[in-house]
Amino acid sequence: MELTINDKLVNFKFGYGFLKEVNQRYSVERGGMKLKLGVGAIISNLLLSDVDTLFETLLIANLTEKPRVQIKDLEAYVEEHGTQTLFEAVIEELKKSEYTAMMVNKMLEETEL
Repeated sequence: MELTINDKLVNFKFGYGFLKEVNQRYSVERGGMKLKLGVGAIISNLLLSDVDTLFETLLIANLTEKPRVQIKDLEAYVEEHGTQTLFEAVIEELKKSEYTAMMVNKMLEETEL
């Protein structure tokens, strides 16, 4: 996914590095097992239009890319373009990624029931 922020093309990659980072941030220990809740937590919060999760998701997806995006730049982007299309774009990318698509699409199907 690419966005033009401050006249610079910024890339966001929803690959294995993204998956590993969100699972590390959103995991819990239960009964000696580590439950990886990353993608589920993120998609749930995105569907609820949580802007903080939107920013965190974009920052994580940009961790392996250059140039690196800053929160203040995302704030300026949102002020100019709004959040609706950004939420939709991030969810679409998560639906397409080989690493997140299966879970995201299952969760979206369940929310439509």
